[in-house]
Amino acid sequence: MTYEEAVQWLYGQLPMFQRQGAAAYKADLSGTWNVLEALGRPDRDLGYVIHVAGTNGKGSVCTTLSNALQAQGMKVALFTSPHLTDFRERMRVNGNMPPEEWVVQFIERYRQALESAQMQPSFFEWTFGMALTWFAEEAVDAVVLETGMGGRLDSTNVFPEPLVTVITNIGLDHQQFLGPDIRSIAREKAGIIKDGAPLVMGRMRPEAQSVLLETANRCGAEVHYAGVAIDDAGSEQGPHWPENRATAHKVLEVLATTPFGRDLDVPAVSELTKTGHSGRWQWLPPLDKGARLLLDCAHNMDGLFKTLKSVEDQTFNELFVVYGAVSDKDLNGAFEMMPKGAQYAFCAAQIPRALPSADLAQRAEAFGLKGMDCGTVAHAMDEVAKRAQANDLVVALGSVFIAGEVLTWSDAR
Repeated sequence: MTYEEAVQWLYGQLPMFQRQGAAAYKADLSGTWNVLEALGRPDRDLGYVIHVAGTNGKGSVCTTLSNALQAQGMKVALFTSPHLTDFRERMRVNGNMPPEEWVVQFIERYRQALESAQMQPSFFEWTFGMALTWFAEEAVDAVVLETGMGGRLDSTNVFPEPLVTVITNIGLDHQQFLGPDIRSIAREKAGIIKDGAPLVMGRMRPEAQSVLLETANRCGAEVHYAGVAIDDAGSEQGPHWPENRATAHKVLEVLATTPFGRDLDVPAVSELTKTGHSGRWQWLPPLDKGARLLLDCAHNMDGLFKTLKSVEDQTFNELFVVYGAVSDKDLNGAFEMMPKGAQYAFCAAQIPRALPSADLAQRAEAFGLKGMDCGTVAHAMDEVAKRAQANDLVVALGSVFIAGEVLTWSDAR
């Protein structure tokens, strides 16, 4: 089995939410526990865990924490999702993904055991178990975990005594699974709060904060609030960075009060970095005629609002927007926010869940958004590259799969 064959088996055999949607969602942890048992319980070999949930910003916070702890000389495991171009991005140790050969050997070793036990794990359950196995083999000093969706029933919620839990913010996303309103979603995110483990809260709506405080009080979890977000990085780092950086800094301060962090030298806020977190307010190399190219995979209302507001603050002559979406997303709110004066290139990622670009263009036109039906992401990027001139701005938005294909297109230029 080659690495490419192994990856195709993963995609073809295991239900994957990002590609298939609701059919791949599991509303309990039984599948996760079954996978971990079959793998010999690698979670038991991992002692120090930082668990992060939230609607937006959790990936940036996780990456920032991992970078900061690595700078202190620690060996740090980082589990994030989803990936953009290579599924191994989900599991890194000090920034390094597992070797392709290791992935092949893992699948060859454990696939038969899982199949013979008549298990039907999801892609996320399998990949999470794979990540913990690799982290245990690497004997890491700490594990930084990003939840996939929600918290209470997320596969990552299997560690009873994390060093600290973190909830970045709470907005409306995945309502069909997490609940129809902010308080319902907050209750699901609050499921990662554990007895006696400190909780760090990012900036969020009062109704979400009240739910988290109620849960923290019931669990005896000491609550810490992120500091004031100071925007001293300018537009290059994006609108989300100040808040995420402030949250990560507070986590480091809390860690320094624990036995784990007794030797931790907490850096200044300005020294923190999110290097390695791709697809979020990421400036790619300019296009051939000099137009700037910005990539951002914000897709829920809170994230998209901040991104578009910051796009408006940029200086440009013409604005081009490459946009794609998934078919089970309510797009009306997004269309209402999108700039009416932009030139659009509508496209669809190469996944079954993608909304066809012709349908997307037709629906967008009802909101005054006009542009080209480009079919694929690569074709959309080719078209805007022909049209965009120096001093223009091209922004690629939509699902993480749009972001992944734009990255691939950019790298191939």
